[in-house]
Amino acid sequence: MPLVLDADSLEPWLDPHLADRETIRQMVRHLDAKRITHWSVSTRVNRPGNDENAALINPT
Repeated sequence: MPLVLDADSLEPWLDPHLADRETIRQMVRHLDAKRITHWSVSTRVNRPGNDENAALINPT
């Protein structure tokens, strides 16, 4: 499952010293899912050998 954070949450999320779960929950804000555009792509994207084929990221 991808994690999408707002810009203000990036630095705290990457802080290696921030380990307390409750502190993380208070500092990190998820990006509203309604702001994300998504679409299905070919399952062939899962093969590293297909990395050169840019057409695989086109919506199916």
